[in-house]
Amino acid sequence: MKRTLIPKIEIENRHPKGMHSTTDMEYAKIATDIATAMSRLKINDITADGFKLLGLNIAMYFEDVVADAGIWRAFTDRMKEQQGKYLPFFDVDESNYYQDEPNLDDVRFLVWYTMLEVHHDRITNPESPVIRQLAEAAFTILAEHFETVSVNDELKDFFVHPQFTDSFVLQRDVLKWLCFGCYLTYIPHLPQRLFTQAQTVTQNARCNMDMAYCMAECVLPYNNKIGPLKLLPQQWAADILRANGNNDAANTIESQRFKPYQGYKIVGGEVDKSITLEDVNGETFSISAENMGHPHEDCYKQKMAIASFVEYNGVWYLNDVCAWSDNLQPFETLHNDYIGKEHMKDALDKLRKGTALYYFANQQDMEKFLLQNLPFDENAKKNLKLPEGENIALYIPEDCHKDIQILPDAAMCIKDANNPYYNQKMALNQALNLAISIEEEVRGYIIAHHLLPDATINSSQGLKRGNEIVQQNFDFLAKAFVSKH
Repeated sequence: MKRTLIPKIEIENRHPKGMHSTTDMEYAKIATDIATAMSRLKINDITADGFKLLGLNIAMYFEDVVADAGIWRAFTDRMKEQQGKYLPFFDVDESNYYQDEPNLDDVRFLVWYTMLEVHHDRITNPESPVIRQLAEAAFTILAEHFETVSVNDELKDFFVHPQFTDSFVLQRDVLKWLCFGCYLTYIPHLPQRLFTQAQTVTQNARCNMDMAYCMAECVLPYNNKIGPLKLLPQQWAADILRANGNNDAANTIESQRFKPYQGYKIVGGEVDKSITLEDVNGETFSISAENMGHPHEDCYKQKMAIASFVEYNGVWYLNDVCAWSDNLQPFETLHNDYIGKEHMKDALDKLRKGTALYYFANQQDMEKFLLQNLPFDENAKKNLKLPEGENIALYIPEDCHKDIQILPDAAMCIKDANNPYYNQKMALNQALNLAISIEEEVRGYIIAHHLLPDATINSSQGLKRGNEIVQQNFDFLAKAFVSKH
């Protein structure tokens, strides 16, 4: 059988920007060996590209743990802290588990997690015999090389002596790497997502697609949660730094604040010195002319800046490029919407006192409920448009500035004493699909209150075992799936 070749450039591309490692060819050969060994199992529903992806991710994991670079250690440390165990799903013998050595259960998890991308339309049971076969084939290769493989000292040194934390731009490059290249946290199918975001930027900022792509790349690390734990890239970076003993640098990275790409009102400034902006929430902040890219003096005469901003280590920075406008209407619209939602706060808090979920037979019943319980003005009542559907679940968010979540058909899956529309047969088939398709806050509330007890996954050991796997790992399972889609 032909070897499944993984070239050196694939290893290089998975490293932080600017890193040049002498070990790349060695790990490319290991990745090739892993992919080839897996392909020899002749598993029909995995393509050649799927085997390459599995081989590459496992080889990068191997490089990480051999160097103890901190990526895998960051993941397992947080798992241990949050869930009391190093890994989900598997009964790990912790007396023989070492974070700086390859472990079969680690590889089983990585195979399962990568398969969420390979088989993007389904969740494979982590206890599947196929997952074990693939993992054992890969682990055999790792065991053969473990005593002789070279350590990537450059990767270890990158996080032990993190010079990038001294620069906003360089640390942002690390956050981008976590989204684009890191074996554990990269976002699959990223070109399509960037294209969609760039189109939005083009429309709002009236710029060309090249500039829009740059802006989308800079916003991406701040508004996407990534990896199997669905953390912000700055949280992952901080955990990796802590795993290498750099707590102060970790705190600096983790505490940075992001303001999204939108309009900001110009409320003051001095040409070539600084400019003061106001966001739609009413917060003002000042940014130096240098950190704004030294805008032309005419920009100071405009009414609105369209951009995103980051406060890093106590200083505000423009997050890539800025567009300027003398039309303040887009800002006023967002600001008025924010203020309008504040008027709903008392009513929403009152509704949420007993429960955050309400259930309705249809759209008409839901509309009647909302009109009776929320202080809409006459204009809002006339323009109220709700999605059609039946067996509706309605979620009241904790923050009044967030949108109420309306979930048609969801009531059939939710087992709640207040829900007359629950249907166990439907729940057995659809509860897991519901959990992975809804907003993170809603999912967290439903899982925390054990409202999807029927959610299950296919298991060769039967329905009961499939249900146990989901219920014991529900939050993790949902986050891991969503991170790959």
